[in-house]
Amino acid sequence: MHQMEGHNPAIETLRKKLRADTTPIQRLDFGAGSQSHSETVGDVARNSLKRPRHAVALGNLSRSIQAEHILELGTSLGLTTAYLANQSNTVTTCEGDPAIAALAKAQWDALGLTNITLHEGRFSDTLPLLMAQWKKSNHPGFDLIFIDGHHIGSALLAYVDVLKPWLRPRGVLVCDDIHWSPDMENAWLELTHDPHWTNGADFYEWGLLTANPDLSKEIRSIRL
Repeated sequence: MHQMEGHNPAIETLRKKLRADTTPIQRLDFGAGSQSHSETVGDVARNSLKRPRHAVALGNLSRSIQAEHILELGTSLGLTTAYLANQSNTVTTCEGDPAIAALAKAQWDALGLTNITLHEGRFSDTLPLLMAQWKKSNHPGFDLIFIDGHHIGSALLAYVDVLKPWLRPRGVLVCDDIHWSPDMENAWLELTHDPHWTNGADFYEWGLLTANPDLSKEIRSIRL
């Protein structure tokens, strides 16, 4: 069987274990007024983990742009984060659900990854605090920003707007699930018409944008 370039057997072994895990966990659902509900780890893994080829593709993207610093909104169980961390110096990731954050940390411990910093809480709460810290510490900005959470068009536009200044000039913004709903599709379409971005690609599962001044204005559709 052909193995995808960048495929990590250790990460994929964890994926299989997570999908088969019947341990119950209490989830925190911000969209339902911060109510909790019970699921199994396997339920979460089957419903939220990115498919291996897409996680690998994001890791390969990180490697190809030689990303030093990555920001991820939406940690989930941390496997895509692991692919990104294997191809960069640091990954800063944000996750709203404490139970999911704990599971993600356990995966990184199993993989021996030490270059990931996780922040728990709503994005709307954590981002202002993080940006204040970045400003105070003269953070150099991010080479890759991956937005994979809060799948509402207006929220996506708001996150992109506040994070623009933190994307380095040749950095790449990746928006997940751009065809999740008409609302998300409309937000993606609005982003592609923003003159700030010089180039982009619609991979259906996610969209990519960059303001790299060396590239001409073009938005392409590509299927992985």
